[in-house]
Amino acid sequence: MAGATRKNQERIIVNENKILRNQQRLVRILDNQSKILRDLQAMLKNQRKILANQSRILAK
Repeated sequence: MAGATRKNQERIIVNENKILRNQQRLVRILDNQSKILRDLQAMLKNQRKILANQSRILAK
């Protein structure tokens, strides 16, 4: 009986390690998403500036 309990504890530890790795992977994904969103915001801001400049040029 003690052997089965030890085996279950080992399985639990293995599964907890898998969960931890998955959580760390999720943190990296979320961090990457936030970086992508910041880059997209900057690109959109630049695009608005470009369009405003083009409008000014065309208005001349």
